[in-house]
Amino acid sequence: MSMMMLNDDHLHRAAPAVFAQAPHDAVSERYGFVPTIQVVNALRDEGWHPVRAQQTNCRDLERVGVAKHMIRFRQDPDRQMAVGDSVAELVLTNSHDRSSAYQLDLGLFRLICLNGMVTPVGETGGIRVRHGKNVVDEILEGSVALVDHVPNIQTAMETFRSLSVDRGEAELFAASALELRYGDDWQRQAPIKPENLLEARRREDAQDQTLWGAFNKAQENLLKGGIRGRSRSGRRTRTRPINSVTEDVRLNRALWRLTERFAELKGVDLAA
Repeated sequence: MSMMMLNDDHLHRAAPAVFAQAPHDAVSERYGFVPTIQVVNALRDEGWHPVRAQQTNCRDLERVGVAKHMIRFRQDPDRQMAVGDSVAELVLTNSHDRSSAYQLDLGLFRLICLNGMVTPVGETGGIRVRHGKNVVDEILEGSVALVDHVPNIQTAMETFRSLSVDRGEAELFAASALELRYGDDWQRQAPIKPENLLEARRREDAQDQTLWGAFNKAQENLLKGGIRGRSRSGRRTRTRPINSVTEDVRLNRALWRLTERFAELKGVDLAA
């Protein structure tokens, strides 16, 4: 599969904080500054290429150059690891304003809908590295460790695809996904209903009545937004896409965990 690799110009336009030359003034003297571009170049040398970048919108102009940002990496086409209808990615998040450490996660990029996911690995969800002089080495070691988990993600996906869900189960899953997005009061806060979250964006997904299908429809609709609904005042509206780096990663992880719990409720032991 061909892919669009991001060069430094692309990265700078999408996430200028990748090229920060110094941290925010508020960080402590113990902060070990390593610019994100140094980590990006180290991953490039290992055959992982940036294919998508984004940065959290920041009203404070002083934080624009150091705000939280995310870069998704994919291997050369001849080395890409297929996971069902997706390929494995690495997802790097960082900031230089004290809002986060370096975080490396295993991700999936679903080819049919050009949609990126984040898949939790272990109890902590990925590799977390404090800012310091050894960041690059620890990130590279972490990338190797995460790739070793790809077969586990493949097994989980195959399990999700093997489990049929009826309409009631799918709507229960969607309701749980809306709670993850909008909180405990989702029935008042969400502008859409569970059945809206299960709307398929393509014919192939409309025919998928499995747990994997319910996950994909809910995940794509929550992350990309654009689903028609009504506000609390009754005004017609559309759901908003997730543009926050923090919320993108949090919600992706939570949806994957939710899918694992549903599989377990249907009698599957994912730890076996």
